[in-house]
Amino acid sequence: MSTLYLRHFGLAEAPFAITPNPHFFFAGGARGELLRALRCAITSEEGIIVVTGEVGSGKTMLCRMLLSDLPEGIDAIYLANPAFARDEIVSAIARDLGVNTVPQPGGPTVIEALQAELVVRHAGGRRVVLFVDEAHAMGADALEEVRRLSNVETSRHKLLNIVLFGQPELDALLAQPQLRQLRERVVQRFVLPPLPGDQVADYLNFRLRAAGWRGPALFDRRALNRLQRRSCGLTRRINLLADKALLACFARGDSRVEVADVRLAERELALCLPRRRSYVQQASVGLATAALVLYLGLSALQPTGTERLLSDLTALLPPLDRVMPGARPN
Repeated sequence: MSTLYLRHFGLAEAPFAITPNPHFFFAGGARGELLRALRCAITSEEGIIVVTGEVGSGKTMLCRMLLSDLPEGIDAIYLANPAFARDEIVSAIARDLGVNTVPQPGGPTVIEALQAELVVRHAGGRRVVLFVDEAHAMGADALEEVRRLSNVETSRHKLLNIVLFGQPELDALLAQPQLRQLRERVVQRFVLPPLPGDQVADYLNFRLRAAGWRGPALFDRRALNRLQRRSCGLTRRINLLADKALLACFARGDSRVEVADVRLAERELALCLPRRRSYVQQASVGLATAALVLYLGLSALQPTGTERLLSDLTALLPPLDRVMPGARPN
């Protein structure tokens, strides 16, 4: 993220950094309600909780918010990179709880030592919650090991709660037949949606003011509308576009972001959508289709002279490389 424009706009820090920072958590777009529901779930539910959302929708920010303000009595384990083998994930969890993962001759295995630690913490009134970010990247074997860990329990309570954050591919992964036992242990499912279009402006203003901005709206209406369309409501994309647009505005020496600044940001980030065919191209293709239909109809009625008719119709059509750039005639 650029910091060149901070002084120009009177900002104390970068407003659109993509690194999740709880200080910039936006509670709109159902995010505040979802955070409260997750807090309630990890303190009252026993089992596996699944949270899915598109790439860049704010799942890691939501996870960081949970970790930054855990309810009393919760011990958290956070796995940011869950691409572990089956045996590695148990060791990673054990290390986070301070369990010795080096096997001793005649001593307990890592899983036995981990279970003993969970029992001790439960007896002391502590609840252990495992947060797994990017869970869609886990292999089926590692997820099966997570399922086995969720079975660790006393006669009345589970000793380890698990929250899986992932892209929608996580749902497809959990739907695999070999993971049906894990799927049956999911007690809550949440979906983090993109921001609604009418809340993108609120999101921008919230982050700008959290960074120190005290003036009127920085993005004019046309710039805001374009950023809203191009971002698709995904917060990471909003941050990237807004940051680059502010930099473009600063480079112009202006104090308000215009639509041209957002277009420049799109080009730099390669977010331009494919161009629609021009009206002329569409009309040409339509004319070609109509001509072909006419030709086939007349051919059926008048078998003779079709070559001449086809030649006349072809002369009316534009060259193929104008209608479909890159195409070549046979």
